[in-house]
Amino acid sequence: MKILIVFASKYGFTQKAAEKLRGELSAGKHGVTLINLEEELPAGLETFDAVVIGGSIYAGFIRPEVRRVFRGNLAALTGKRLGLFVCCGLENKAEEQIKAVFPRELLDRATATGYFGYAVNYEKMSFIDRIIMRLVSGQKENQFCLREENIKKFAFAVGVNHEDL
Repeated sequence: MKILIVFASKYGFTQKAAEKLRGELSAGKHGVTLINLEEELPAGLETFDAVVIGGSIYAGFIRPEVRRVFRGNLAALTGKRLGLFVCCGLENKAEEQIKAVFPRELLDRATATGYFGYAVNYEKMSFIDRIIMRLVSGQKENQFCLREENIKKFAFAVGVNHEDL
């Protein structure tokens, strides 16, 4: 199965999560293409059996590069096996975030949805982002929380050939 993973990452955590997902899917003998939407746009969606879309959530919104991809390719995506994931600091609201940022047409077709964790790296943040993050989270230290078990379950749901079960 040929799988495309597209993502956008403001400070790099979502990229780490997407790379971990690529590793999990590649271990299952799938051909996996990883595209950072901040560097290039996906072409040839029709050549992929499955498409995974993910991004980080800030102030309740997914990265604009991610929105552009699913809005501009909605018809092509609804005919694919889909996986949708987010990275955000509000783990207890991750399911709500997923439902809020992805269109119903994609959510209804998704084979997998997932929450992959979050990171806070104050050194990479702009001055304004640092202030907002400290006010919202109450944390002053860097944090890193990659949900590897969630990524493994997601990879299995996207990559398993259900006819072989």
